[in-house]
Amino acid sequence: MPKVVIGHMDDPKSLTPIYDRFSDEHPELKIGCEEFEGAGEFAAQHEGIRFIWIDKGEGEVYLDVGYRTQEGDGEKLPDCYTSEKVDTENLPILQSIAENLDTLHPEILLPVESILSRFDGEITIGDISNEIRLMVETGIDRVDWTSRPKVRRSFELLLENYSQMGWSTKQEGSFESIKVGDQLTVTADEPVCARGKFRYWWIEDTSIFMTHLTTVRRLNYIRNAATKPSEFLGLTMPWLCYTETEDKLDGVNSVNNHVCHITDQNSQTHYHPAQAIGGGKPQHEIHIALEPSSLGIDVQEHGNYIDIFPEVDDLTVHQKIELSPGTIVYIPPGTGHRIVNAVVSVLGIPGFKLNNTIFLD
Repeated sequence: MPKVVIGHMDDPKSLTPIYDRFSDEHPELKIGCEEFEGAGEFAAQHEGIRFIWIDKGEGEVYLDVGYRTQEGDGEKLPDCYTSEKVDTENLPILQSIAENLDTLHPEILLPVESILSRFDGEITIGDISNEIRLMVETGIDRVDWTSRPKVRRSFELLLENYSQMGWSTKQEGSFESIKVGDQLTVTADEPVCARGKFRYWWIEDTSIFMTHLTTVRRLNYIRNAATKPSEFLGLTMPWLCYTETEDKLDGVNSVNNHVCHITDQNSQTHYHPAQAIGGGKPQHEIHIALEPSSLGIDVQEHGNYIDIFPEVDDLTVHQKIELSPGTIVYIPPGTGHRIVNAVVSVLGIPGFKLNNTIFLD
């Protein structure tokens, strides 16, 4: 079983083994950690799509008039944004589902209600891809999601069209703030102007030249997806369902990200199988420990760690890795792990795959 690799950003040499393992296992992806100060441009450097995650500091990026985003279901977007009305194709889909909640299977009711909470009858605000994922991951056959054929058809269309909903458009160009945990997505042809002082991780996918992702995804503008009120789960790059093809079993997903705070009371040991359920690449993860106060999260000063279980059939064998801001842990598939009392940015390669999280406790 491959071992985890541990490094710390305060010791650049300790990151080399992480880079080496990453390059061996993901040759189509490039990775790095850099610091930025002053003003300049961010762009892809290997003719692909570059994803950037801030782990320390803050800054601003310039977003021009006409910029579109699926943020705004957390804190409200600035007044310079206008939420787009649901178009005539998708409006009947949401109306049909909203009018027939009593026909739904109880196990999909919560994510459906979460989708509808973003809908005011004319507009939707925010990204609903995680709710779609939760519905699919129940394992309930889509035929059984509702007892009404009309609503069944609405769900079929929702699964095809969900990425078209929840958009807002910027009405004037300006700089906007970016902070710890936020994500940037850039290409070679469309650089992003930035200013400030921050440290960041980046991964560039050299196998693609187009992306479904918007330039920024900011935690404060994204709904907290955690199910426990004392915890936090910000999905800056969730898994997109129903995008797979015969030659791309993971669809448009090559990297995902979320930022999470998990308490010791609710931490669960789990692993991601070395042979991916459903095909495609097995799920690898990089855990980047963040400074909790930078996100306004209070955690106890001591007892922040990741437990690693190299053999998932023998949990008596484990490794405890103490976490401090800047700790990096590369976790290969098939390795049990759990986060305790920490705030962590988790990078999933190719992403947080459907039905590929197996709980051990």
